[in-house]
Amino acid sequence: MLFFTSDLKEYNIDATDGEMGKIKDLYFDDKNWAIRYAIVDTRKWLPGRKVLLSPETFVNFNEADKKLEVEYDKEHVRNSPPIPEDRPVTREAETSLIGYYGWTRHWMTDARWGPDNGPVTSAFDQGQGGTMEQQLREDIPPEKSRPDYDLRSEEETLEFKVHADDGKIGMVVDFVYDDQSRNIQHIVVQSSEDYVNTEFYIYRPEEIESVDWFEQDIYVKDSIASLKRNKVYEKKEDILVER
Repeated sequence: MLFFTSDLKEYNIDATDGEMGKIKDLYFDDKNWAIRYAIVDTRKWLPGRKVLLSPETFVNFNEADKKLEVEYDKEHVRNSPPIPEDRPVTREAETSLIGYYGWTRHWMTDARWGPDNGPVTSAFDQGQGGTMEQQLREDIPPEKSRPDYDLRSEEETLEFKVHADDGKIGMVVDFVYDDQSRNIQHIVVQSSEDYVNTEFYIYRPEEIESVDWFEQDIYVKDSIASLKRNKVYEKKEDILVER
């Protein structure tokens, strides 16, 4: 099923033993545009912690009640490796989280998420001793030990300027997320910055030629002349209706 990422941030996160909080941001990798982590606002339940959950943990989207159910209880999340709220996620922190939860080492596949991505397996799983984190480090070949991507914030990417080959198209106002593939399927671009007489366009990640993350510019394979030949949406909500 397809969702706007803006809508996902309205969902309550339900652990197996009660409400945990809400998604306040999503991290995606800037190579494949795949959602890697949801950042959960745990409110007063677990203050001072940046709680990250992989999409692998999502077991059910309850649209009627706006709830996203995950497979862990709150105590399991509480005991996860701590990540300070005011710091970025380092490679070491990723490895610790993956070792604790047993998540897929997505950098080993060099690909986006897919239906066959399953939980991590290693010698640790087969009872050969050592901690999960130690086995993770031993299982990763040297050339794959540092994933060739950076994690990017969905929240911070909103309002990036989007450019065609010959001019500006608009700005990013949302993303379309596929809960089956766990990938960003489209970026949603609003054609006007004054919110009057707006139009919306969508682009697949593979249509993106380059991104200047510092200047907040996205360049797509398109031209101003061809915009009107593309599918134009008068309302953002129509995008999901017609997909």
